[in-house]
Amino acid sequence: MKWTDLEAPKSAMATLNRVSGITLWEEMVRDRRDFCLSKCQNNKVVNMLRPKCTDRRYLDVLLLKRETKKNMPMFCYSQRIKGLLRSFQEGEFLLPDVYIYLDDYWKIIHEKQAKARRTASDFLKRTIIKGKEVLPMGNVDQLIETHFVRGQIFCLWPKLDLCLVNAQETSIHSLKMLSSIVETLAESYGLDIDLMIEGNFAELRFQNLVIGDPSLVEAELEKSTSFTGYSEDEIWAEINLPSDFEEEGSDFKVKDLHLIFQTVDRVVELGEQDASQKTEEVEVQVDDIPIEVNKESKIRKT
Repeated sequence: MKWTDLEAPKSAMATLNRVSGITLWEEMVRDRRDFCLSKCQNNKVVNMLRPKCTDRRYLDVLLLKRETKKNMPMFCYSQRIKGLLRSFQEGEFLLPDVYIYLDDYWKIIHEKQAKARRTASDFLKRTIIKGKEVLPMGNVDQLIETHFVRGQIFCLWPKLDLCLVNAQETSIHSLKMLSSIVETLAESYGLDIDLMIEGNFAELRFQNLVIGDPSLVEAELEKSTSFTGYSEDEIWAEINLPSDFEEEGSDFKVKDLHLIFQTVDRVVELGEQDASQKTEEVEVQVDDIPIEVNKESKIRKT
């Protein structure tokens, strides 16, 4: 089945296959009637405590197929929502790369409110941002929105009534998805970034940074192969995009993009610490000759 932006996120099924460690379609076709109907959905104790499909992935299959709620195993779905709500209330990391309805997303992140936010436009108009805990971005007319909640990335498709919870292994499958996540993370981390896309190439140039000891900077940047270089106040990274965003998507995942921002944020933190302590430290002179690092790291100082 081919997905389009108007039907469901591309590469979603490939992502679910990777997360579960098994070809989901093969598992579901083989075991659906036995596990999910006879032995699971009809036995609430089993469904609640020992669901027969890994992390209730059958729910994701049905949600991505746009099944109606009438055909959804709603008790099983309710257990997923209870688990996510409990994890959110306890401040834990949520189960990654799972799908839920938008109504339930609003209920989870606004669990203390009497009335759930029922549409993206309602949320964007009425939400109160406290300490950058929730950072909505983009126009409600776009096909995708990205929120950054407690260090976790949520992708929303309002027209599809779908929310991808704690995106990590999901591939970056469109330019809109890339731009949406980049803008949200830039605002969340307070970073000044210039995103340039040309053909199959995307460059992220982080600007106006406070950068300290070059050796510390280089050690941090080597945590991601996407970084290509840095200067006194800039860091830049490159992303290779597929020639055409097919169903399988790109090998570049949401967690890889997030790692780039986390690393730059760490570099800035080290730079600020270095600046505040430089009067107490021995000053090290670094000449102005550009330094080329080994080809494997691809990181250079100019």
